[in-house]
Amino acid sequence: MTTETLKSVTTPDGATIRYTDAGAGDPPIVFVHGWTCDHTTFLDQLAHFAPTNRVVALDQRGHGASDKPDQDYNVPGFVEDLAWFISELGLDRPVVVGHSMGGSIALNFARRHTALTRGVILIDSPLAPLPDALLPVREAMLAGFKSDAYQSVAAGFARTQFFNADSPPAMVEALVAKITCAPQRLMHTAIDSTISAESMVPGPIPVPSLYIRAATAYATEDQFRERYPGLEVHTVESAHFIQMEKPAETNTLIAAFLEKLG
Repeated sequence: MTTETLKSVTTPDGATIRYTDAGAGDPPIVFVHGWTCDHTTFLDQLAHFAPTNRVVALDQRGHGASDKPDQDYNVPGFVEDLAWFISELGLDRPVVVGHSMGGSIALNFARRHTALTRGVILIDSPLAPLPDALLPVREAMLAGFKSDAYQSVAAGFARTQFFNADSPPAMVEALVAKITCAPQRLMHTAIDSTISAESMVPGPIPVPSLYIRAATAYATEDQFRERYPGLEVHTVESAHFIQMEKPAETNTLIAAFLEKLG
């Protein structure tokens, strides 16, 4: 979808948020993309669910076609943007579907603004701490994102962490190009917030919730269930961008979750 066909709203602090809005039907579904990406990572889901549901996907502040103010970016800020956005569009308790960082946002949105959603679907989101062995890798990554070589660091990070040998090459190249074009300040502040302990506090999620886990995830299904009691967890044989690599399986899981909500 081109920028010209996107709709836009302006936040109270003056940032223009662009989004796509299609279909009709209940419950509405809001798709929240991940770190350094945009709404196009959900094109398969938008096409699949638009005949039966109102589907909305935004480019979050700092991403895609939306404004990119020179500021620090963090999960609490994205949560408040999302709450304002849902209210501004008059969406009646949508199901929020978040990929990667978008799932971290959805989790915290459900806890802070429970009355605004009837359920959340989290797609391979970092909701458990990194293993101790990877903590030095985290520090090196953050330092790289703050360096003059941040674009090459981001490209290397994406290629090694987000994809595997079965990932479609054209998809990989398109996403790596998108990721490396993101603002540097967004890169390091948003990912630092996403993988912080404050963004993944354990405990029950106050609305029905589904976690779609990639086979490459660090934590196991049982670890996610123990960390978030009541969380429904399913694993898909895929790398990180499950909704793009395995759209049919992803859509089936989303549809089953919607059916359970009634």
